[in-house]
Formats: sequence, structure tokens, C-alpha cells
Amino acid sequence: MLRFVCALGCLLSLSLVSPGLTVEAFAVSGQSPAAGAASAEKPICPVMLEEVEDPSDAAYSAYQGKRYYFCCPACKPKFDKNPRKYIRALKNKQAQAKRTSSR
Repeated sequence: MLRFVCALGCLLSLSLVSPGLTVEAFAVSGQSPAAGAASAEKPICPVMLEEVEDPSDAAYSAYQGKRYYFCCPACKPKFDKNPRKYIRALKNKQAQAKRTSSR
């Protein structure tokens, strides 16, 4: 059976639910590996901590006056249930990336 996923994080989640899953290849739909290098910074899904490929077509939630975009529709209800948990994880990832890039 062929399955498509929107991000590496979703692939990992799927493999936890389906232990016998065999993956032959992974690619983000509609994007070549080099395409992301020249694009503007993309929002990060607060649940999977992966880039959101197309924010104009992505699910999102508004929380405390800010929009949070998701890599797939399944992430939205998780975020809506406990937004502070996911925002904290997102801020930690962004802080770590900032520290790493300033070295």
C-alpha cells in the first residue's frame, strides 16, 4: 500500500502506529530537494516542529492574537487541545536554532 505524508514528523508518527510500515522513499509533495534553499523562511508546525510547505493552503489556529500553521490537518486538534505545550516546544526549537546559527 502506498501512503503519502506531508512531513518527516508525520512519517515518524505513522511508523509508530503502523510498525510493519516499509518506507521506500520520502519526498515533500510538489517540491524538489533544492527548491527550499531559495525560498523565504516558512512557518514551523508547533506540533511536529517541521516546516509548513504552503502556509496559504495549510490548516491554522489563532491563539493569543497569533496564527499557528500546521504541516497537516491532524496536527490542528492536538494543538487546540493544549496550545501552551506546543508553543513552548516551538519556542525552545527556535531558541536552539538561533543559538546554533550564531556560532
